[in-house]
Amino acid sequence: MLNNLILKTVNVNKNFFIEKIFFSNKTATIRAVDNASIELKKGEIVGLAGESGSGKTTLAKIIAGLMDYDSGEIFIDDRNIENYSRYELSKKIQMIFQDPFSSLNPKLSIGTIIKEAIKAKKNLDNIAVNVLNMVGLSSDAIQKYPHQFSGGQRQRIAIARALATEAEIIIADEPVSSLDISVQAQIMNLFFDLKKNLGLSYIIISHDLNLLSAVSDNIAIMQNGKIIEYGQSDKIMNRPDNPYTQKLISAIPVINV
Repeated sequence: MLNNLILKTVNVNKNFFIEKIFFSNKTATIRAVDNASIELKKGEIVGLAGESGSGKTTLAKIIAGLMDYDSGEIFIDDRNIENYSRYELSKKIQMIFQDPFSSLNPKLSIGTIIKEAIKAKKNLDNIAVNVLNMVGLSSDAIQKYPHQFSGGQRQRIAIARALATEAEIIIADEPVSSLDISVQAQIMNLFFDLKKNLGLSYIIISHDLNLLSAVSDNIAIMQNGKIIEYGQSDKIMNRPDNPYTQKLISAIPVINV
């Protein structure tokens, strides 16, 4: 694989169509993703930043195969994702959402939730226990239900479910924004440990540029569906070229001690 590249998007576009007036045939077009191109190398972390509505989550869902796109191309391991089956794609890429509770079926035990992601394999109980242990949870969690865990523990469960598929790419959409500060650090450290031990690659979406600059190799800045600046984290944070990026960085709170 050229330059160890595991993921590449080329000029991806996505439009949404909405009615301008109720009970009217008139529609307006919203360009949610506009010619977005990014690259991700094996073992790399790319941060995706921008204000709400900038297109970050839409682009992430498209890359993960959870949403259709209008034009452009997406390659995983030099293979167009349109040539992957849904099952094949799930073994390559998984998405972790901001609110783990909403992504976990409250009626199912943790063991069942994890095993449903890997139902094509044998020894499902062993796999479920192993991935729970990998994210710092004990084997007795397999019998419990989502409401019996804290927010940080539920996020660990969501990560365990992604790991159970043996996915190589994890997209994390605001994975720690709803958690306490101390728990945020624990989850980010877990991401780092899994990256080191399993060779995972990440796209991490966040409003927090301080967080992204601390964990990312490269950062992409989105505005109105476009990636308006993209480069190494240090360059983005210390010498941004685009006025919008400069504005985002200047808005970062400074704590005077």
